[in-house]
Amino acid sequence: MAVNREVLMESIRIARDDKLSRSDIEMLRTIESATSFSALVAQRADWVTYRQSLRDYPSTIPDPVSDDLSDLPPITLSPTEQAAVDAAELNSTTE
Repeated sequence: MAVNREVLMESIRIARDDKLSRSDIEMLRTIESATSFSALVAQRADWVTYRQSLRDYPSTIPDPVSDDLSDLPPITLSPTEQAAVDAAELNSTTE
């Protein structure tokens, strides 16, 4: 069955917009918890890069898309999500 590109792109945009909305809250938490100006600047840069990646994500979707969606690029993880993945990987290698 062929993939309906319009439906796929709408779903991608909805997921992307949700991640952008959630990142607003996470960015505020980052600002509030910053222990130094240099830490704030570094963390802010990570969030700016992440948010731009989310905005650009729809343009990375190939046309046409394979029926099994195996050629879809993964959506970017937020700095918070990436830190959790990194911590889990670190824990699994130290056990």
